[in-house]
Amino acid sequence: MENNLVAHYDVLQNEKYGRYLVANKDLESGELIFTDTPFAFGPKPDSPPLCLGCYNPVEKALCSRCGWPVCGAECETSAAHAGECEVFSKAKVRFQPVEDWTASAPQLDCITPLRLLLAKEKDPERWQRELEPMETHTEARRERPTWSVDQVNIADFLVDHCKLGSKFDRELVQRVCGILEVNAVEIPSRGGFSIRAVYPKLAIAAHSCVPNIVHSIFQDDYMVKVRSAVTINSGSPLHLSYTHALSPTLVRRQHLLESKFFSCACARCADPTELGTHLSTLKCTKCDNGVILSTDPLDNEAVWKCTEKNCEFRTSGAAVSKMLGVVQAEVDQLDMLEPGPQAIEQREATIKKYKSVFHPRHSLQLSMKQALAQLYGRVEGYSIDELPDLMLERKAEFCRLLLSTLDVITPGDTRLRGMMLYELHAPVMFMARNEFSAGLITPEKLKERLQEPIQLLTDAARILMREDPQSPEGITGQIAQQSMEQLKASLECF
Repeated sequence: MENNLVAHYDVLQNEKYGRYLVANKDLESGELIFTDTPFAFGPKPDSPPLCLGCYNPVEKALCSRCGWPVCGAECETSAAHAGECEVFSKAKVRFQPVEDWTASAPQLDCITPLRLLLAKEKDPERWQRELEPMETHTEARRERPTWSVDQVNIADFLVDHCKLGSKFDRELVQRVCGILEVNAVEIPSRGGFSIRAVYPKLAIAAHSCVPNIVHSIFQDDYMVKVRSAVTINSGSPLHLSYTHALSPTLVRRQHLLESKFFSCACARCADPTELGTHLSTLKCTKCDNGVILSTDPLDNEAVWKCTEKNCEFRTSGAAVSKMLGVVQAEVDQLDMLEPGPQAIEQREATIKKYKSVFHPRHSLQLSMKQALAQLYGRVEGYSIDELPDLMLERKAEFCRLLLSTLDVITPGDTRLRGMMLYELHAPVMFMARNEFSAGLITPEKLKERLQEPIQLLTDAARILMREDPQSPEGITGQIAQQSMEQLKASLECF
């Protein structure tokens, strides 16, 4: 199916971006720019054994025909698995038993490249038109250890063991690995594991750490819908973020260099304060008032020093990077905790522990505050109707902190903004009701105060109902819409 229903963009080319997209009309916030279907999709590298039909975790469940992981008869005959099933059955190449079914299985690394090759064979015209022009950074990839790993696990395996040498040579297989490495995006699947997909149109969009477009994946057929996050003028480049928006500059630039083979020099990366958000800013422990910033954020080796005139504190980029890695590992451990009282208390303790090290808006502090904004009101002992005003205020404070940061680094209608607006409505609403119950405000004042949660729910619903209706964000969008209607109705009867 070709998705040319909407195409409010042109493809241009220049030295800086290579091919890139520009708006060919003035776009309003939230407007659909184009849709795209994946050329191929499948497991990411280092995935544990998962069903090759639905991407659910599997253990010792193998296809009766080819002997590769599938969870049952339905997935065994699914279109997703059909191509490799035929190849493996014909070559009598079976999935080798593994001891630990939760550990990564390099055997699966060949699946998505094979699916890309089979899709090329099936639709050579689309390959020629949409994938042939894609950047693969072959020479740079040759210098990396992953090249020889791909050569053995994927190229040699498919060409020799799977007897595909008459159709595909090693050079083409490595080219396909490059297309995936440079252009694929990670997408959610129904089965719980993230997978990856190549969207030919989406892949052309240039990167910026302050993007102006957003994309939503619909899991029934993995179609992507690309919308404007903000108003965009005709002729403006369409920018997607290839990295996690809330990461600090050192981490974002390192990720982009490793995964996309370029050094980002956007306005946000070039500014030591990250456009005033302070997502990378450290506190000075030597003096009371100073903060520590990089002297050149576009150089990972640059010196970091205190902003106070009389303070001589200095440290190296390498030392900052090492510290970020240590604290990030701590935050990752917190993210593995089951949602419960412990998940809240340990995050609060960690925020306190690093209070004198990081700016309150530093990325690592912010990621813990984001988690707390979603946990407060949702776990045992901290349910929304039993939170004291002090904790309701804390939840609201974290939501507002996130939203003010998003205003700068991912402005407009984004999923994260929608979720934070939804989280914010509850404490605002409960604090107003608590004040009314305590006789501190009049019925008229209560009605006035409840206009804010109505607006928050309205905005959250508008943003989140553009998502897949079965995704967590899509479900939240529907709840926001119902809650807004109920709150409006309750005010009318008041």
